[in-house]
Amino acid sequence: MDSISGISGITDYYSLQSENTKAAENAEKVTGKVGGISKDSSREEVKEAVRSFESYFLEQVIKQQKESVKAFSDDDDKDLYASQIEDMYSDRAIQQIAESMVKQNFEGVTDKFTDQIMRNYGIEEEGKA
Repeated sequence: MDSISGISGITDYYSLQSENTKAAENAEKVTGKVGGISKDSSREEVKEAVRSFESYFLEQVIKQQKESVKAFSDDDDKDLYASQIEDMYSDRAIQQIAESMVKQNFEGVTDKFTDQIMRNYGIEEEGKA
């Protein structure tokens, strides 16, 4: 193994670990919100947990699509450092796109999920009995 391959392997490993850490942090944030729902939760808290889940789910779908497209591209001569920078910024962009899509296009779905969760947990809205 030459030194370039060794450095490349270490860099690839570091990138993978960084991606896994970010993914775990995002998943933990979502599960924390969803797991925090209780009978005492307000409709807004439930709706925020649902939006977090929907955004996370959509983000994962977009990332998988991106990986599928990458499999067919010819990036053999792409600079490794540039690729890492691109991945770092594209992950954040994908996250923002997913959040925006949920807020703009999924309001009806969010409301239905929120209503269902509130029924399942026996949460009553204030002013309704």
